[in-house]
Amino acid sequence: QKLIDFGHFLEKHARPGCAYDLSNLPNQLWQTIETKMLVGFDEFITAEVPAGGVLMLQWYNSGVFIKTAGRVLAFDIVPVPRYYGWPEPEGLTAKIAESIDLLFVTHNHQDHYDSELVKAFVSANKPVYMHPDAAPADLPASILKNGEQTHGFGFSIISRFACHVWRSNLDEVPLAFFDVTCPGGFRFIFCGDADYTKGFNSAVAGSDILFITWRNPGPLYEDGHPEQIGTTIDAVKIAIAELLPRRLILQHYGELDHVYRGFTASYEMAAGLISKLSVPASIFFWGDVTTLR
Repeated sequence: QKLIDFGHFLEKHARPGCAYDLSNLPNQLWQTIETKMLVGFDEFITAEVPAGGVLMLQWYNSGVFIKTAGRVLAFDIVPVPRYYGWPEPEGLTAKIAESIDLLFVTHNHQDHYDSELVKAFVSANKPVYMHPDAAPADLPASILKNGEQTHGFGFSIISRFACHVWRSNLDEVPLAFFDVTCPGGFRFIFCGDADYTKGFNSAVAGSDILFITWRNPGPLYEDGHPEQIGTTIDAVKIAIAELLPRRLILQHYGELDHVYRGFTASYEMAAGLISKLSVPASIFFWGDVTTLR
């Protein structure tokens, strides 16, 4: 309920001309959120993870940090959304780059990709895994082709291309999702903004976690759309039937720029999914630290 209330607060108070208009500087709303995220980051980085354990930090939007086997993996991390000129806490990008071993970027939209963080990673000679057509031309990212597998620090990583939500084909937005098996066998699939109703490109079923994006993947499942044939529940059940995950973690709710431009924060959708799906599903707020295993 707290997340639903927070979403309603954003819709009422953070849009253009409102009390906490996101374009205002300094921005008290963002500063409050950022403080929680920084506390979570410090807790996550300093935490001791037992052998075989997997720790997760939910970052902004779909950003996720995973710590296990003495390593830290990061997915779609934006140190600070730079949409409105918000300054980052001094040294945060460098601190993140220093703390992470592997960085994954599903696609180069601004709520999933941060060029300053990628530059910091490249400067530190650390791998950044991206779709070949999404990688910046001036930075030597560690691109992965469709279906390509690589290994690093004991992790097995497979990149698979997918269609972005609300797009018709793969060429509109170059996007890769990542299938990661950790030392000890714990496996998760991180989708980014992949349309989970259009197939997972031969990904093997049975992952421990499926990270899946917000709302509806396209007009066929959007309430009130002329093309609608089903509901959000129907859409997510397609992904569950194909991949048979043991657990879902829902992502992308309340993304600030989307709300600013008129979308709902959609936490009610998350609550509806959690209450109706047969597979356990969870949602976390930015800065939350949780144990996955």
